[in-house]
Amino acid sequence: MKLVVYLYFSMIVLGVQAWPSVKRSFELFPNPAMPHNVHTVSDCMHVASEAGDYIFKKLNPLNSALNREAALLELEVAGAAAVGVVPGEGAAAGAGAGAGTAADVQELQPEVCGLYVIGEPDTIVEITMKHYDANCETGALMAFVDGWELNGEYFPGIKDHHRPLEERVYEFCNNYRQWPRVSNKKFFRSSQNAALLQYRIPVRGSFVANVRFHKITQPCNVLVQDTAAMYKMTNFGQARNCTISALFPAVVSLASLRIGGKSVRAQPKVNYDCQLPSDRLEIGGAAGLDAIGMEQASAVCGASSDLGPEQAIFCGVSTVRLVSSGRYQNQAAIVLRKADVPDMEIATLICAL
Repeated sequence: MKLVVYLYFSMIVLGVQAWPSVKRSFELFPNPAMPHNVHTVSDCMHVASEAGDYIFKKLNPLNSALNREAALLELEVAGAAAVGVVPGEGAAAGAGAGAGTAADVQELQPEVCGLYVIGEPDTIVEITMKHYDANCETGALMAFVDGWELNGEYFPGIKDHHRPLEERVYEFCNNYRQWPRVSNKKFFRSSQNAALLQYRIPVRGSFVANVRFHKITQPCNVLVQDTAAMYKMTNFGQARNCTISALFPAVVSLASLRIGGKSVRAQPKVNYDCQLPSDRLEIGGAAGLDAIGMEQASAVCGASSDLGPEQAIFCGVSTVRLVSSGRYQNQAAIVLRKADVPDMEIATLICAL
């Protein structure tokens, strides 16, 4: 009997000792020593550069104080007044009401918005969809873009990215008729320091997107968020094009350069007019994101360790693009800062508005 009591007591003690470790594994609240940032997505174009949860929620607009019927009545009266009739007078009234309904439908057309994520130059972006309520049947749709998309143009450019566009854009929504129900948690990673989460939610919906950044050792394409910094570009001996794009007019200078074969690097001066199809560093700008369509101010090759002259690019997007055939180890160090009015004197390119 004493042995049974002793074994029972020992099991209770061991259970109490084991409980804290079990509790920690299922902890419901975050550790205060590990801060967790929570952000509310309020702008249609929301730019994010911090890790954490990004929360969006849209309520049904028809539940507002001004209900749908009242809004339709106002539109009907306005449409009738535009054609000089009052509602209820035959076909003209019907036409006025129809015009009001069409205007109402157009007004309620959903807007495509985006969470534009940008990290440090040597990082990639990880987005985990912890929750999303985007009903397919109401026309809601979400999409992850490997890079940024703006006005139909992409960064990195379609021709410069190692993945085709159909693999860079992944669309999804909730199919509530699907059975059995599947988990709506999704996981995405970008190929560079920029990624985009697009969403179109017509009626109501929500999402919680967790953003994290991971260091990489061989960055290629970089979207610039700092207004004054030095950036290193290299092809690591590969046949690929790498791009640094700044979303503002910029002043660019070369801190060091080593591009092209031995005969090119042996020249006494850096060549600022390298001819195709040699390896080169293109400097220019454009109104949009795609570097392929940019206006070129100079194409540089050769070798130098001296700081080069500054040149100002007055365009919506300023771009430095390293074009590599894979035959040479190309590398360059770029100093980039935001251009100001006095820099017009050193402008080598001014894009049309």
